[in-house]
Amino acid sequence: MEESVSSKHRGLRRRRPNFDDSSSSWLITYSDAITLLLAFFVMILSVSDLNQGKVEALKEGLSEAMTGEAPPTPFTDIKEGLEQLIAKNGLENQVSVTLDAKGVKIEFANVALYQSGSADIKPEAISTLKEVTRVIRETSHKTHMVEVEGHTDDVPIHTEKFPSNWELSSVRATNVVRYLLAQGIEKERLKAVGYADSRPKENSKNLPLNQQRQNNRRIVVFVKRY
Repeated sequence: MEESVSSKHRGLRRRRPNFDDSSSSWLITYSDAITLLLAFFVMILSVSDLNQGKVEALKEGLSEAMTGEAPPTPFTDIKEGLEQLIAKNGLENQVSVTLDAKGVKIEFANVALYQSGSADIKPEAISTLKEVTRVIRETSHKTHMVEVEGHTDDVPIHTEKFPSNWELSSVRATNVVRYLLAQGIEKERLKAVGYADSRPKENSKNLPLNQQRQNNRRIVVFVKRY
């Protein structure tokens, strides 16, 4: 009887796997774990309010390390394309491009697009705006929003067409959006915002007043994720 019970218990025991020390099968489990960690990390980044340009650089580095292939990085592509355009046409004093927490930040000095007190895009600025639009259209995705901000200085305006700086900044932003729409950017991706003088540039506070006002008169275009 005792021998029968003992045999029964031995039959219920799990057999322990016999691993060969020379085998590399553990690498499969290890790579699966790393892949899961990477997927979790990317998911966390996708819902976080982080610097999207830095996220792209990190994503590119991780992907190359894991797969040997570079992933698509539209924000970086937009920045590089615009930097080439700016350098080629000598526009350094009129247009700047940076990777911002929102995505790509393209900033036009006000004199690059408008005459003082006007919201009509200058004829000589059309070619520059056209090339900038082309780069955005060719390198951004349909999952990216293009938001145009209009900013003025703190000198009040009061005309029949523009009762205040709010109207002036809004119409300037709207006119750029209308141009982007005419150049093939989908309307669902476009947004125009006028801030008047409510958001002065932080890095201009220590400059002379005239220089501050000049810097604050600007159009900012963000290419960012929805």
